Amino acid sequence: MKRLMLSLLFVSLISQNVAAQSSVLQGRVTDAETGHPLPGANVVVTAVETRTGAATNLDGDFRVPNLPFGNYSVEVSFIGYATGRKRLELSSDVAVILNFALKPVSITLNPVSISASKRPEKTLNSPASISVIEPREIALDVAPSSAAILRNTTGVDMATTGIDRNEIVLRGFNNAFSGSAYILTDYRRAAVPSLDVNLHSIMPNMALDLERVEVVRGPGSALYGAGVDAGVIHYLTKNPFDHPGTAVSFGGGERSSVSGSFRHAGVLGPRFGYKLTGQFAQADDWVLSPNDSLDAEQLQSDQEGLTRNNDYKKLNVNGLVQYKWSDVTTLSLNGGFSTLDATVLSGIGTVQADDFGYTYAQMRLRSGGFFAQAYVNRNSAGESFVYGTGDRIIDKSSLFSAQTQYDTDFSGGRHRVTFGADYDRTNPVTEASIFGIFEDEDLISEFGLYAQSLTEITPKLDLTLAVRGDLNNIESGLQISPRAALVFKATPKHSFRATYNRAYDLPAANSLFLDIVAQVDTLGDGMLLTQRGLGSVDGHTFDSARAGGGITASALLPVEGVWGQPLHYSGIGVPERNVAWGDVYQAIFNNLSSIPTDEIQRLLAENQVELSEENIEVLLGLLSPSRTVLRDSAQTQINFAPIDIEPLKSTITHGFEVGYKGLIGEKLLFAADAYYMIKKNFVSGATQVTPQAVYTDFVGGFQPAMADAIRRNFFLNLALGQFDVPADTVAALLAEIAAAGGIEELGVGVVQTDQVQVPGQIVGAFRNFGTVDFWGLDLTLQYLATDNLSLFANASLVSDDFFDDNELEEPGTGLNVALNATGLKWKAGFSYSVPKGISLNSSIRFTKGFPVLSGPYVGNVEDYFLWDLGAGYDFGKFARDLRLDVMVQNLLNDEHREFIGAPRIGRLALARLSYSLP
Repeated sequence: MKRLMLSLLFVSLISQNVAAQSSVLQGRVTDAETGHPLPGANVVVTAVETRTGAATNLDGDFRVPNLPFGNYSVEVSFIGYATGRKRLELSSDVAVILNFALKPVSITLNPVSISASKRPEKTLNSPASISVIEPREIALDVAPSSAAILRNTTGVDMATTGIDRNEIVLRGFNNAFSGSAYILTDYRRAAVPSLDVNLHSIMPNMALDLERVEVVRGPGSALYGAGVDAGVIHYLTKNPFDHPGTAVSFGGGERSSVSGSFRHAGVLGPRFGYKLTGQFAQADDWVLSPNDSLDAEQLQSDQEGLTRNNDYKKLNVNGLVQYKWSDVTTLSLNGGFSTLDATVLSGIGTVQADDFGYTYAQMRLRSGGFFAQAYVNRNSAGESFVYGTGDRIIDKSSLFSAQTQYDTDFSGGRHRVTFGADYDRTNPVTEASIFGIFEDEDLISEFGLYAQSLTEITPKLDLTLAVRGDLNNIESGLQISPRAALVFKATPKHSFRATYNRAYDLPAANSLFLDIVAQVDTLGDGMLLTQRGLGSVDGHTFDSARAGGGITASALLPVEGVWGQPLHYSGIGVPERNVAWGDVYQAIFNNLSSIPTDEIQRLLAENQVELSEENIEVLLGLLSPSRTVLRDSAQTQINFAPIDIEPLKSTITHGFEVGYKGLIGEKLLFAADAYYMIKKNFVSGATQVTPQAVYTDFVGGFQPAMADAIRRNFFLNLALGQFDVPADTVAALLAEIAAAGGIEELGVGVVQTDQVQVPGQIVGAFRNFGTVDFWGLDLTLQYLATDNLSLFANASLVSDDFFDDNELEEPGTGLNVALNATGLKWKAGFSYSVPKGISLNSSIRFTKGFPVLSGPYVGNVEDYFLWDLGAGYDFGKFARDLRLDVMVQNLLNDEHREFIGAPRIGRLALARLSYSLP
């Protein structure tokens, strides 16, 4: 007992001594220009053996207790402000007061980011290539969509396809209906469920409410899971505690543009905060011109009787409530809805979004290093339809996601660990309009676990290791996504890094479950040729077609009067059966008899034959299949061998990257990133997999063979001679009719898959293919010339923008992949802003031309050079927080095309008046 009492006394004395040798640091953080408090500022206190900190409260106050006596460095940071640093010595138990007045800056050269490692870190020390777009940059930009602020960011490929439609990816591999960039809004996946496409127009990201945008380049599956093989774009909005007040804006300009947005946020007591936001916009969209060859091709593919609707309109409303249980624990509930009317490019052709709706609901809980959230995204396609077929699109799909994460550190902050779990459930609901036969088996479930550690090996060398495992109901087995990174901090202002990432991209729901008839051709007398897009979740096989030792095809044209009768072939190119000319002739005559008499006269006149209307009627009678017997036969063969298609697998990406980022002095930032990528198991577009039986043995082609057959029909040849109509002329006429109806090229049969037994149906399906490697380089330069003037320049280079079958290691297949983005681009500009005064900003962008191969959109985009110019005035001297901004995009009015299938884009001048109440 005595020993116990002595021990307790000893511990008590030690505790009192330690308490007596510790101090408290407290203070306030304010705006240097206005004196207003800055709630939520980050305060970091460091010493040799200590690293701790705090965040400021609503009044801008902070307090850091229990600091042992010694020398300390204190750093205070806040988005949109220059970082404040001070040193002090603590040698008394009396609280020390240390205040900071931070100066607003247009650009922070070393801001804090959370998206690369799922925790706060300085971009200079991050194991990834990061850009942060901050409030001052956002406020000066005037555009139909907040997504447009990304256009000058390093490594971003943006193809504008409409007045408020942008296909945005990182480091290439764009598409007409792109979802490859992993887009987040306040930690929530913002893509449209099931379709997995990023419709930036309906995302709840408006300039009035954006705090910053973080862009992380490179693979990120180790933390985020499937689909993060190119990078992350994270929109972060303002919370009501740090940014209370009311703001409104109104705008308009060319192309009858009208827009408006509002934001109202407030707090009720110290614990409860709320926020309401909304936006509306309408305009006349860019239009296709029938006088442009590429535009005319798109217009001709539209269903007859359909006219393009070029009216653009969107509406978005959102709400948020937050409750603070303590200084470190916050519960957030938010939701919203959007509607869109616009013309949208898609993988199955151009779509008219008509009252397309999108809703979401989200719950987030953060408590210190613990984070959890659950959210639901849901679609409603309204009256949307496909222009190519006129078919209505029904989409009521939804995504449910639940995530949890914990972040902690050991050894005085020298070892940090993050681990978490995700569950995603995508439920496509299209009422068979998009997913057809797969409608009842198209659910996608994914579950993943991940862990990441950051170890300070030495004060200058950090090692990041991460690994993630994912299971899903589409593929068997576990997908492993590792990550390794070394960051060498040569000095506090210069860092080098080397990283490796493995990422995977689960095939999109369209590639897995699509079932839609994309095109219907009428051959006459009820004879139909259909083109059907079909997903490859289960693959496609041809066992039935091969069952008889040869190849069986269903007839397109009636053979011996029987529609759909099988045609059997003993081998590829070795026909067992011939098809009589009469069968072909029947289909041609069906088209010929529907052509007006004057049109037939014109066609004959082109061949120096003049006939009256009466004689043309006689000629048609002579050519009638009931009186004309063409007994000769044309041989047929399969145009390519049927190849079984395996069930789709994930696309795998291996990324190796080295980078440098440094501050030269306090004003110049330079960054360079070089990367090498290996991708395998690309997912093709809907490519024809069903071979066709086609005509062969035509000596000199279709027309000479037809003329020879007519000449050998004695009675027909004799009758034609009475009108001085040569067999060659009739053959030319019939060949032209055949070509116009597509009969000459369509052939006579289709080899059917085991999964689809519909006569005359050509199936386009998706398949994995290819392995390709390429390298790229990103360069970034930012210069703070003065407190008011900043300049930027960046350039990106990719080694190749098109990969043929040899480069893909698929020789002889004809398969190829396009980057669908440029291999070379550069951007430069400046921003000048005077508080309560004038602002100017200007940027130029060059994009080298590139090939496009994206579903039905094939062609080449030409080089283009764009100049944007903006100006604004802050009326703060006369009316607090009132400002006017004007932006002219494409100042030189260079009418250019940024993606095949999209119209040419010209100049767009917009103005915006905004007003804020504290």
